[in-house]
Amino acid sequence: YQGGNGGEELGRYNQLDSLTKTLYNMAQDAPDSAAAVWGRRLGIFQNAHAKRLRDSEFVAIDDENEFSAWPSSGTLLLLRALGHIFPMTDLRHVVTTPALLLIGQILGQTPVRSTEDVIKGLFCTTLMLEYTKEAK
Repeated sequence: YQGGNGGEELGRYNQLDSLTKTLYNMAQDAPDSAAAVWGRRLGIFQNAHAKRLRDSEFVAIDDENEFSAWPSSGTLLLLRALGHIFPMTDLRHVVTTPALLLIGQILGQTPVRSTEDVIKGLFCTTLMLEYTKEAK
């Protein structure tokens, strides 16, 4: 068992840290462009989640194909990186406010059908707490 990062030889945590630092620097260099790109990406995430919610209505609860309406791990990691790229303390921010709304929608509307869904739900809850802990 190598753990959740794929083992030392892959160094997934180091890759994610490097990617987040690069995205942060790019957002500092061109904040308007970064906000536009992330805004579009959040729209794509929201549309994909809405489709998965619609699709989940047609999957039987005891179905064995393990369908989940929860976002992928990659999407959740990007949402976590977003909290390190943009300021979470702004009352209304063009990127972070829609991200909070998306996470709230995910938590409020997505059905829990497996242990993996519970884990993703806990991760989303942690993200929401992380995003809002510094807000006043």
